[in-house]
Amino acid sequence: MFSDKPMVPQGSESGLNQQQCAMPGAWTVFGILLFKFDSELCTIISATNAVALHGLQHPPTILYNRVNQAYPGLVLVWNFHCGWGPGEGSEGYSGTRNQPPKQAATCLSELDQSPPSTTVESMQPFLNAIVKPELLKHQDRDAKLLVATCICEITRITAPEAPYNDEVLKDIFHLIVGTFNGLSDTNGPSFGRRVVILETLAKYRSCVVMLDLECDDLVNEMFSTFFAVVRDDHPESVLASMLTIMVVVLEESEDVRDDLLLIILSALGRKRSDVTPAARRLAMNVIEQCSGKLGACIKQFLISLMSGDNHLVNSEFDYHEVIYDVYCCAPQILSGVVPYLTGELLVSKFQYLQTDQLDTRLRAVRLVGDLFSLPGSTICEAFQPIFSEFLKRLTDRVVDVRMSVLEHVKNCLLSNPSRSEAAEIISALCDRLLDYDENVRKQVVAVISDVACHSLASVPVETIKLVAERLRDKSLLVKKFTLERLAEIFKVYCTSCTDGSITTNEYDWIPGKIFRSDTIESILCGFIFPTGFSIKDKVKCWIRVFSGFDKIEVKALERMLEQKQRYLVNALIYDRDFLSDCRLQQEMQRYLSLRQMHQDTDSPDLQKKVLFGFRIMSRCFSDPVKAEESFQILDQLKDANIWRILVNLLDPNTSFHQASSGRDDLLKILGEKHRLYDFLSTLSLKCSYLLFNKEHVKEIFLEATVQKSTGNIQYTHSGMNILVVTIDLSMKLVFLG
Repeated sequence: MFSDKPMVPQGSESGLNQQQCAMPGAWTVFGILLFKFDSELCTIISATNAVALHGLQHPPTILYNRVNQAYPGLVLVWNFHCGWGPGEGSEGYSGTRNQPPKQAATCLSELDQSPPSTTVESMQPFLNAIVKPELLKHQDRDAKLLVATCICEITRITAPEAPYNDEVLKDIFHLIVGTFNGLSDTNGPSFGRRVVILETLAKYRSCVVMLDLECDDLVNEMFSTFFAVVRDDHPESVLASMLTIMVVVLEESEDVRDDLLLIILSALGRKRSDVTPAARRLAMNVIEQCSGKLGACIKQFLISLMSGDNHLVNSEFDYHEVIYDVYCCAPQILSGVVPYLTGELLVSKFQYLQTDQLDTRLRAVRLVGDLFSLPGSTICEAFQPIFSEFLKRLTDRVVDVRMSVLEHVKNCLLSNPSRSEAAEIISALCDRLLDYDENVRKQVVAVISDVACHSLASVPVETIKLVAERLRDKSLLVKKFTLERLAEIFKVYCTSCTDGSITTNEYDWIPGKIFRSDTIESILCGFIFPTGFSIKDKVKCWIRVFSGFDKIEVKALERMLEQKQRYLVNALIYDRDFLSDCRLQQEMQRYLSLRQMHQDTDSPDLQKKVLFGFRIMSRCFSDPVKAEESFQILDQLKDANIWRILVNLLDPNTSFHQASSGRDDLLKILGEKHRLYDFLSTLSLKCSYLLFNKEHVKEIFLEATVQKSTGNIQYTHSGMNILVVTIDLSMKLVFLG
């Protein structure tokens, strides 16, 4: 047995003062270990002049290096208890002193796991000293971090054996978990040490001991800390270590407690301001890797929430968001939840005016729609019932529910136009084209059109034809919107024809349908062709399309040209104006002339002529009364640029690109918020030669010649027929004039 009294190495009694000799565990332990394990070192220390040792900041270099090589445990004791490190010139010299834990941590990191028993014995005094309460509960954060680093290394070295008793281990894990709070500061000076502690805990699965010690609250704290500190800019090793620790704890647990499960699920949810995206991903990865262990718990937890039996969470806990994230990472867990979610889609549909029940149904619709809209997602057999009920909500008695379903089925088709359920979805959409609410009908047109523009081949032509029937809708809103969307579809078709991805003419019927409408001009001039189409491209398309016109569609074209009184033949042949006081362009020219000649005159006769002209021109608009009021407001505008542009638009010598650019400039001058913006948008189209002008006629002649040379009689006749229509109209106007 060795004495507990301080022991001074032989030959140094007179060389050390009482304070140095009484240093707890310093020379005592060191001397015991020297005499016990190495007689050669005893010789060295005996031969060393004890007086020379007195007052030195570092032990003799030869002694330190020899001890470090033979028995690292001795160096740990020396460093930690004496506060001495290697002397200058020695291995490991840092130029500092009185940093025992830091030096000890460095030495420990150099030891292999499961060292010889002699090394472990030499370390024992240090192992006992490092877990003293004054160190484990030290007030200084850096000191506690270094102590935690040392202990982590100790657990690594002694694994799989636990180096301490249960009570000490509890204090140790409290210390270790506390160090994880600093992981959020990736630029901090201590970040590296905290990462080492984390990685060591993960690699050697030391966290399992926390379960044996029944440190449930501490496990909860560790999980909460990980979710609080995890960041997108963390190194991959940090993210992997956090995930490993959490997975190991869960897999090694006999049962997953509700409070721990709640911590994991509380990190889920999109657009959460109190949870980082990194925390959400970490939680989802944990659920994915522990789906077998967590599956039943999550299922029961969600069912209790949906049935209102769970009182562990507050009302702000959004279980629909939890279901969404679980579906993304482990959809098989939710198979047992499907009936309850289906029930929410049906909840109180006969008592739909109850706000809380309607809100539940709307949230269920949004959730299911989001699930089925996930890119690459397929609807497995277990989820087919809920998908079928989801589509049935297109007939829900509440308009908001129907609109929400429409938005989500659009996303379903856009995410995967060729999905196996596409035909079923499109069929359900076609049924709602006759919905009693005009906003729903408009939205159905929008959904089908969006999908067609995204992937033309994914929507059957017959479906587009059903959409075109809404051009006869009783609602002007729906008619106009359908017109615009059909024009967009035709624009996509033209582009596809140009790049060769479509070789059939199965959409050439669209312009004919558009011509039958009474609000077509803005569509034909501004929306039906792609922006980059040249006049030559447009003429080719017109000739091809016109070849398929029936009598009604030809008549519609004649009616539109008659209303505008375009002077195509006049411009090409006669180069003079036709007299007609009932058409917009001529009346507009007359009005501008009167305005120019009598700028400073305000005679009653002039005012009568102007107002009479406004009345005539307003008949060319769908709402003559409103148009006449707009003309009067226009007459008050003083901006010379506006009048200059209008004059240019009425000039038949203005090129297509000049007219298009001028119209854009006009609308920019006004701005979208101007009360005349919509009116002048329409007026500028009606006054201009954007649909047909000299350039178009020239290209029609050239294209007809090309088609004739290739032997295409159908397109040759089509081009000439377009000219015949315009010439015939002009002759009629001549005789009427």
